[in-house]
Amino acid sequence: MIDQGSYPNKYVVDTNIIIYTLAGVKAAVWAMKKLEDDDIEVYYSTIVEAELFSFHELTLEQKSKIRGILDIGEIVEVDSNVALKAAKLRAISKKDHNRKLKLPDAIVAATALLLAAVLVTRNVEDFKHLRRHGLHLYNPFEQR
Repeated sequence: MIDQGSYPNKYVVDTNIIIYTLAGVKAAVWAMKKLEDDDIEVYYSTIVEAELFSFHELTLEQKSKIRGILDIGEIVEVDSNVALKAAKLRAISKKDHNRKLKLPDAIVAATALLLAAVLVTRNVEDFKHLRRHGLHLYNPFEQR
């Protein structure tokens, strides 16, 4: 189910969806194909870009495929607004939910919130407590 609220045409894609797409996993490939629609705005955090390119044995072909997927959308820099929102989300996660939110996840969630976009991720468990704080989630693996 798409938990898209009032902004169904803006999506921030998490690292795991791209990894599954590169591996040819049907649910992720299907989701990424749907996001290529002209009416949909796709975003990635620079943290996603860093995570994808940090694998130490990437071939030139793999790097090219990653870049091709990232070219579907727009890379969003981690600026002060994103950093402060991520810090707030980490604090809220610990204080209100007794959960430790990893910094990369907080940055991705902050990016989605600041863009008023749906976060596309398979790792819903890492983010579901943030629904109370306005985060909307879409897990393409729950669609099939």
